[in-house]
Amino acid sequence: MKPINSKDFKRLESLHQLHILDTPRQASFDRITELCADIFGCSISLISLVDEHRQWFLSSVGVDVRETPREISFCNHTIAAGCSFLVPDASLDDRFSDNPLVHHAPAIRSYLGAPIRSPDGELIGTLCIADQRAGCFNENHIFKLENLAATVEDLIGAHSQASVTSYLNSQLGARSSRLNRANRVFKQAEKIAKIGSWEWDLETHELTWSEEAFAIFGAPKNAPMSIEETFLFYAKEDQQRVMASVANINNHQESFEFEAGLNAADGTFKRVKAMGEYLEADQQTPARLVGIIQDITESHHTRLALQRAADRDALTDLYNRNALDRFLQDTLGTLKKTGSNAFLLMLDLDGFKDINDTFGHLIGDVFLEKISSRIVDALPEGAIVARWGGDEFVILTTPDISLDAAKQFGDEILLSVERQFEISGRKMGVSATCGLVEIDERSIAREIIRKADLALYHGKEREPGRVHIYVPELEEANHHRQAAIATVREALDHNRIFAGYQPIIDLATNRLVGLEALMRLSTPSGEQMTASEVLPALLDPILSREIGERMLSCVCRDLAEIEQTQPDLQFVSINATEADLLSRDFTENLLSKLQEFEISPGKITLEVTETMLMVNDTTTVQNVLSELSGSGMRIALDDFGTGFSSLSHLRDFPIDAVKIDKSFIRSITAEHQSRLIVQALINMASNLGIEVIAEGVETEDQRTLLLQIGCHRGQGFLISPAQSACRIKSMRFPNALIESLGGRKVA
Repeated sequence: MKPINSKDFKRLESLHQLHILDTPRQASFDRITELCADIFGCSISLISLVDEHRQWFLSSVGVDVRETPREISFCNHTIAAGCSFLVPDASLDDRFSDNPLVHHAPAIRSYLGAPIRSPDGELIGTLCIADQRAGCFNENHIFKLENLAATVEDLIGAHSQASVTSYLNSQLGARSSRLNRANRVFKQAEKIAKIGSWEWDLETHELTWSEEAFAIFGAPKNAPMSIEETFLFYAKEDQQRVMASVANINNHQESFEFEAGLNAADGTFKRVKAMGEYLEADQQTPARLVGIIQDITESHHTRLALQRAADRDALTDLYNRNALDRFLQDTLGTLKKTGSNAFLLMLDLDGFKDINDTFGHLIGDVFLEKISSRIVDALPEGAIVARWGGDEFVILTTPDISLDAAKQFGDEILLSVERQFEISGRKMGVSATCGLVEIDERSIAREIIRKADLALYHGKEREPGRVHIYVPELEEANHHRQAAIATVREALDHNRIFAGYQPIIDLATNRLVGLEALMRLSTPSGEQMTASEVLPALLDPILSREIGERMLSCVCRDLAEIEQTQPDLQFVSINATEADLLSRDFTENLLSKLQEFEISPGKITLEVTETMLMVNDTTTVQNVLSELSGSGMRIALDDFGTGFSSLSHLRDFPIDAVKIDKSFIRSITAEHQSRLIVQALINMASNLGIEVIAEGVETEDQRTLLLQIGCHRGQGFLISPAQSACRIKSMRFPNALIESLGGRKVA
């Protein structure tokens, strides 16, 4: 099949927007094909929709399959011709003489196809007839078939309205001429989409409903009703809002849209969506309000169920991490407005592992469910609890609570948890330890969790079974941070920061495909330090930007010479920091530096971590990454599968590659669960068209297994640690990999 051209792309887009492919058979379409077979006396009659690689039969007579390949489709020629297409004898036609549909079942000899167009005029398929006999059709049949094809187009247009309600809704914002055209479509779509139309004459105050509107309200057809009487059908809590919407459109001649509960006259409670628009008077009609009302009860319940499933932990039915993060961000927003405070408690069960190991995971799951119920029962009004991990729970209090009240609440939770359970006739119990941290308007979400976690595990080491309040004294690591900052600052001042390059190879051929530029630092004594050894300094936004600029300069200076000796090199990865992504001039500085050294942005991959994508200002991060991606630069998500991992990152940000964290690779050959996780990540990324790179490949067994499960690129000590630019220039791939293994050949 030839590549899709722009014309075919528009055609396919129009077809897919109808949401009709792979739907169940419908009697209305079947009647058309049956009528065609009867009228034209043929054995085969089809409504064929031509997709990218197949023709799919919306309805058929005389064939048992629902689809065939597009490349052998007769209807593909009708699409190409753009008009009705007649084949008197396929066996004598060079275009079809070797077609399997001619030589094998259904053994087509004669064919006539009339094009079917979508509501927007694009050719999407055909109404066709065929027979095993030659010469069954002639030019006189074309007009009849085209009339029937027009009927199919009308039916498809009506069907499509069930899935393109948003299109119909947008028409309400257009002027009256567009609305009048849309009304014809509404009449066809009403029953399918459960949409009713209404019109209120502002001169006579007469209210007119369509049949489906009466059905939605559960009222007898054509029963006279005033606009004021309709307000009484709405749920009491929604009535004022509904009346205000109608009054506003009447007074200001604008439009409205709302969702509300509705108590139908037949006793059922429904969820409806209503839209209305003011139409000015013209020579024929007075000023009026027109609109639609749709029964969205099913979709509303589905939406609520999906939202609950997305926000809830499957085992305990508590909120999950994603939901808690949203609540935490909302709380921070409230605190910034009010200047008040709140508290977060992180709870970890002591001894739960022993229950799992002794009684098995099924009992452990029941135990967690019971613990969760006790925590929920002990929650004060307004507090939120989420399951954070296996046996960890996080509780977020309401604002304006004192430290003493928060600690007392934590103590009550611990007492509730410590009471023994009886499960399957066995008494069992655990204790719990709690970390407590105060939140104010200056707090940052990830720091809140980190501090609560620090207080929790400090308590587990010192005094389990108690509530431990986070205090700054716990931050012994701050001393390490200051020392790291001093070391890095001195190295920057004396030009002792340089790039070490770790090779990224094709795991199957061992050929070099990329390099990751990693920060290296030389001390005054000549010792080399890695970024992880001065990690606290990298969290400083000002210092991290300076390091990033220095690393970029190193890469730009080294790249040209490296490419001369490594012609297979496709890209160099550089690591971004949170400060980079939030900097107003990061994109401009990065691209201008590359332009200065005549380096194409396509040669650079920017690595970001998942935590960087969860900053408060996600809009800025999205804009930065989108602009860089638009320049041709690739974006890679580092440490994928750890931390605050969320599939929404792959949807909301322009991610080209993911790097599976080395913690998964390390245990991939020993732990079946790790292998399943890695394989799932690889499959998901592959389905999304995202490249996968494995980090921390240290053994040949890991390399072999990664290849088996579909990961073709990797880096790690099996290939090479980070090397200086001079060393990289002298390495020869794939021989360099053999050298790194002490001469042992890698398959």
